[in-house]
Amino acid sequence: MVIKSISFSNTEILNNINKLYLSNKGFELDPTYSKGNFYKNFPKPRYISDLEPKFEYVEKADCTKLKYNTNSIESICFDPPFLFGTGGNRDKNISSKRFSILPNHNALINLYSNSLIEFYRILKPKGILAFKCQDFTDGKTYFVHNEVYNLAIQNNFKPIDLFILLAKIRIYNPNLKQRHSRKFHCYWYIFKK
Repeated sequence: MVIKSISFSNTEILNNINKLYLSNKGFELDPTYSKGNFYKNFPKPRYISDLEPKFEYVEKADCTKLKYNTNSIESICFDPPFLFGTGGNRDKNISSKRFSILPNHNALINLYSNSLIEFYRILKPKGILAFKCQDFTDGKTYFVHNEVYNLAIQNNFKPIDLFILLAKIRIYNPNLKQRHSRKFHCYWYIFKK
């Protein structure tokens, strides 16, 4: 069976990452667990946390300040917030009801940068980080996947693979004048410490 770099399924991508990089052990940590939707058909990590836990069994923790010892975690699955801005329509935005929305691009990049610093600290040597990110358009296009790549390199991570998750449907406002291509994909970077 050939493992492809593209898929319409997070589960397929996670299973491919598991086969190629995790020796079929699954992830040890998910610090942005949310509702745990990734783990319906994939092994749930040993450690799960979120800034705003949806369930009692999920530990409350900030992904930029984790309790784990230095060099103690083998692998991390990171699916952070990717939305920011939305002008004055934040409360009315369809996506804001489903996902966290950061106030601006700088807040997003700060979150990603501080998370990478913390992940590098807690990962064991040769530890694996799967980092999901998405480019974003809010009046202009932000090529966030390039910024994530550069931040990872600056924090001494080695990029070893890239998967692209394709979407059949994306939420958008059809009444707005389109000025940029609609992003019907996101990325799963695989970084190694």
